[in-house]
Amino acid sequence: MNQGSDIVDRIKALMADGGIVPSPANYEFWHRYVTRADAQLVEAVDTVRRNAGHVSARSMDLIRRELYGRHLDDTVVKLLDQTQAQLKRMASYFLQTEGDTRTYTEALRDGQATLAGAHDPEMQRALLAEMVNATAAMIEKTERLETELTVSVDEIAKLRQDLEIERSESRTDTLTGLPNRKAFNAYLEAQAARALADRKPLCLVFGDIDHFKRFNDTWGHRLGDEVLRLVAQSLEQMCHGTGYAARYGGEEFVVVLPGKALAAAEDIAEQFRDFVGSRTVRTRQSSREIDSITLSLGIAQLRPDEPLDQLIERADAALYRAKELGRNRVCTEAALKDAA
Repeated sequence: MNQGSDIVDRIKALMADGGIVPSPANYEFWHRYVTRADAQLVEAVDTVRRNAGHVSARSMDLIRRELYGRHLDDTVVKLLDQTQAQLKRMASYFLQTEGDTRTYTEALRDGQATLAGAHDPEMQRALLAEMVNATAAMIEKTERLETELTVSVDEIAKLRQDLEIERSESRTDTLTGLPNRKAFNAYLEAQAARALADRKPLCLVFGDIDHFKRFNDTWGHRLGDEVLRLVAQSLEQMCHGTGYAARYGGEEFVVVLPGKALAAAEDIAEQFRDFVGSRTVRTRQSSREIDSITLSLGIAQLRPDEPLDQLIERADAALYRAKELGRNRVCTEAALKDAA
């Protein structure tokens, strides 16, 4: 069995143990656990598994909310409202069926009692006709309700699929596959609160591809997209088990490093820069090797009782300081004091 199949089998087994519905968002959660991509996630899941033997859907949602935050945009809220409306409609079907069944049962019971005491053949035929008509009407109502229920069940299934797709896509950058800015904001908010509560450090790294416009202008946007994907894959590989990488927008990326102080974050950022610089990009047509990719990176550390936008501003300012100093380098927020 290859490694990919083993990972998939483990994910399926873990979700089955907890009664968790397979979905893109849930699969992503367990993939990060099985591949040990997030040390905090691994620790949280292992703790629950030691105590309860498995991770239920509720426990999974609690872990996800604590570590990654929660973001539901307007489309997701709309889908949730539509699902709730369908469920209410289905409940009304069941109540209607219950009332019709009670009425039909009472009609049969009364008809049977009357029929038992009736000796006139005409009265007997009339009573039997009423009971047959009541039965036919009940069958018609039941068939109609069954059809309506089938439609509602199908609509619920489609809404559920749309909801999972929307939840997954609303947090993922379609080009690179990394978490997007919305997911980053939710994760940073959750991790900052956790870091402050636990009195542990947290650093934010802003990275920007140097001279990215040159790739697009010289080789075309298709190659520019390949460069973005290569940098994203490199960051994801380097962040495995260490931090959370996301695409912030354009050619800019962010990495959240929970538990890392400024000096440790600087070492990690230098490793990012070296690793990306060692990668090569080739044109598809001629396989010709083109310019190397370099990154400029800026780092800031979370301070107590500060708004997160100030942390973001300092990391972004450190990034631009790195560009001012010649690009292809790492600058921490300490460089901002030197420049003042």
